[in-house]
Amino acid sequence: MRILFVTSVSASHLAPMVPLAWALRSAGHDVRVACDADTAPGALALGLTVVRVGADGDFARRHRESVRGVPGEPYYRERDALPRMFADRALAMLDGLAALTDRWRPHAVVHEPVAFAAETVAAARDIPTLRHLWGPDLFGTAPGAWLRHRVRELVTAEVPGSAWPSAREVLIDPCPAPLQRLGPGAVVPVRYVPVDRPGTVPAWLPDPPGAPRVCVTWGTFADGMPGGHPLMRAMRALPRLGVQVLLVARAEDLARLGELPAGVRAVTGAPLHAVLPSCTAVVHHGGSNTALGAVVRGLPQLVVSDTFERALNAQRLAETGAAVHLEAREAEADPDAVAAAVGRLVGDGRHARAAEALRGLALARPSPAQVAGGFEELLAQWPVAGAPITEGA
Repeated sequence: MRILFVTSVSASHLAPMVPLAWALRSAGHDVRVACDADTAPGALALGLTVVRVGADGDFARRHRESVRGVPGEPYYRERDALPRMFADRALAMLDGLAALTDRWRPHAVVHEPVAFAAETVAAARDIPTLRHLWGPDLFGTAPGAWLRHRVRELVTAEVPGSAWPSAREVLIDPCPAPLQRLGPGAVVPVRYVPVDRPGTVPAWLPDPPGAPRVCVTWGTFADGMPGGHPLMRAMRALPRLGVQVLLVARAEDLARLGELPAGVRAVTGAPLHAVLPSCTAVVHHGGSNTALGAVVRGLPQLVVSDTFERALNAQRLAETGAAVHLEAREAEADPDAVAAAVGRLVGDGRHARAAEALRGLALARPSPAQVAGGFEELLAQWPVAGAPITEGA
C-alpha cells in the first residue's frame, strides 16, 4: 500500500507518528511524509522520505507576534489569531498536497491534528483518513472543537465547497486511557514510542548522579514570552533542594542563560529519550512529546504550562497523580512556586507510584509494529465509497 503521512507547523507534530510510519515501511508499504517548508528539515532528520508541499510559512515568527507578553487569558492577542494561522498554513499546503495526492494516489492518509489540508484533500477524494493524536485529544474539548470548526470555516471561505471528513473519525491514540477523553469514533490504540532528532549522548550521562536528578526542559517552541519560559529562571533555585538539575535546552537558550549555578548541568543536542532514564523526575512546559516520553519512563512530572494545549496535558496528568501542574503565570508571580512543587514531586512517593502505574498502562498498548500488521484490515472497514484497495493500483 501507499500511505501518506501529513504534518505541518513543527517536526514535533510529526514525531508521534514516526514509529508507525517506520513500522509500516518495515512491513513493506510505501510511506511518504508531506509537509510544509518549516517542517521539512526536521522531518528529514527523522529519516523518512519527505515531499515538501507549500511555501515557507514562518509559523514560529507569526506565533511569537500573536502571543501576549504575559501569560494568562486570553493567551493570544486576538481570539482568531491561532485559527487564522492554522487556516493560512492549510491554504498554503492545499494545492501542493492535492497535486501530490492525485499523482501518487495513496491508499490512506495519516495526519496529525492541525494538518487541516490533509483532511479536506482526502475527504474530497474519499481516501481513508486517520487522525494521529499527539496526546490528549484537543478537539475533544470545547475550545479545541471551536478551533477546528473555525479553521474549517476560514479555509472554506477561501476555497468554497471544501470537503471535510464526516463526524465519524478513526483516531490513532498513543495516550494511556486515564489521560484521554475521546468522543465518538473508532479508536486505534498504539504504544507511544519516543522519537527525537539524532544527537550525541554525553559519555558521563550513565554515571550515578549521587543525588536525585531532575530533568528540566522547556522544549523548542517556547519563544512567545519576552523573558522566555518561566523555567529559565525558576530552575536556578532547584539545587537548594538537594537535587542535581539536568538542563536539556537548545544552544541558543543556553547562551541567553549565561553562567549556570552550581548543581545545574546543561546538555544540548542529546535526544531527550536518552536523557530521561537517568532521571528521577521531569520539570517541563507541557509539550505532548515530553509528557508522554516521561510517562513511558515512569517518571513523575511538574508541568509549568503556558498554552491551553499544554495545560490540558498537565491537567490530565495531574488527575492521575503522576504530575503536579502550575500555570506559567503562577510561576511568574511566585519565584519559589516551582521549587516548592519540585520538592513535593520528589519528596512524596505517591507521585512516583502513580507515574509507575501510568507507565504500565502505556506499555500495555499495542506496539506500532502490531498496529502496522493490522493496517490493511483496518482500512478494509473504512466507511467510504470507492474500489477496494489492491496492490499496484
